[in-house]
Amino acid sequence: MIATNASWDAKNSALWKKPIYVFTVAGETTVYTTHDLAREGVTGSLPPYEPWLKTPQGASQSIDIINGTSSIGELLCEVIEQGGAVRTLVSTADPPVEGRAIVLSVGYPGIPYADFVPLQTYQLYKVVPSKGYTSWLFHSRDPQVVAKRTLYTNPINGAAISESNPWIVQGTPAEITQAVYLFALGRSEDEIDRDRMQQIDSGAEGLFKTVRPFLFVINQPYEAKQFLESEIYKPCGLYPVIDNLGQLSLRPFRAPAAGPTAAYAFNEDNIVVLPEFDRQEVLNSIVFNLDYNGSEYKSELVYVDAESVSLYGRGQQLAIQSQGLRTVLGAQWFCEEMARRMFRRFGGTIAGLRGGAAKITVEAMLMTLPAWVGDYVSVTHRLVPDVATGNLGVTNRLYEVIDREPDYARGRMRYVLLDTGLTGLAAAHNFAPSARDFLIEGVGSALY
Repeated sequence: MIATNASWDAKNSALWKKPIYVFTVAGETTVYTTHDLAREGVTGSLPPYEPWLKTPQGASQSIDIINGTSSIGELLCEVIEQGGAVRTLVSTADPPVEGRAIVLSVGYPGIPYADFVPLQTYQLYKVVPSKGYTSWLFHSRDPQVVAKRTLYTNPINGAAISESNPWIVQGTPAEITQAVYLFALGRSEDEIDRDRMQQIDSGAEGLFKTVRPFLFVINQPYEAKQFLESEIYKPCGLYPVIDNLGQLSLRPFRAPAAGPTAAYAFNEDNIVVLPEFDRQEVLNSIVFNLDYNGSEYKSELVYVDAESVSLYGRGQQLAIQSQGLRTVLGAQWFCEEMARRMFRRFGGTIAGLRGGAAKITVEAMLMTLPAWVGDYVSVTHRLVPDVATGNLGVTNRLYEVIDREPDYARGRMRYVLLDTGLTGLAAAHNFAPSARDFLIEGVGSALY
């Protein structure tokens, strides 16, 4: 959820609104805006600005929860040329504008400039003129692009990674993620949502507090993003999110220990067209390969949701391989818990959600833009099918945002919302607390 403020919220919730977008390039004092700030009554200390920015379309982010992946968003900001001023910036800036961070913010007439809210914090990768040379196109991508690097050196000693000089990494998923970003990639702490990382590892959540089944012996070059997604996120039921401040954050597919709550409410007042309804494929079999010895996986664990297979026959099988999962560190029990959680969400057997997980595509008004990928949101709509009862219409049904696509130029937002039976789900509880300090879903699913 984007953090906003009272003056911004008041303007954003109005039926009629006039968004003002601001495009900032790090290191430059002048910003580009879609409207004249002073003329629109924006108060407070205003930066040097030029009203040469065209309303951008916006950047999307799409999540694949099952595979632990997130798309790399791309943002295009077009700035009109005025007397060669933008051309001069692009041509002579030192250091070049390419590679710098950019921020796209939004505010409204009459509010303080300090209350403008960041929408995207990305990194410029190219700036080119438009076809008619009347404007300049600033292309930027979300910060995940820095992890699309192949890493060749051991961050401990700076020498090349090899069998005789491996990088040995052990810890929780959040700890390993931070090690890759901070040490291997050399990124700043400001680029990581450390509060969220600490929350995931906290005893209150009980996700990974005492569970460290990973021990990686990395002895050959690897791509950071691919490594994290396939070796860490996918086995752990995590997925990455880039927030509006440009920070890497993680979300688990298990609801919070206190129970899921909606960060935003969608209803017929902010949904502009009838939502599209679809379902994900049923997932009822998972194969884990683990105990990698440098050339092969020595162990294989197969989990089957017997109830789901009985209901639907053979469904989708998920294959998970992680070179860091070690039986000696408790990986077998860990994999069992991950399978249980996955089946609860996607096995199609829990009460009130038979069949593949339902998902709806919602086109909504611009006022919904604080809702972010990974948020839990509620939907109330008279015409959306209720998969729990078979009736028409849902009230405060909980969904998870897995796709967010803004269209600022049209004043619309598009979301894909996933229903995995969160509505009415109790808070998570301790599983065998006398033996293990771990939390599982409040509602189980047949595992064996």
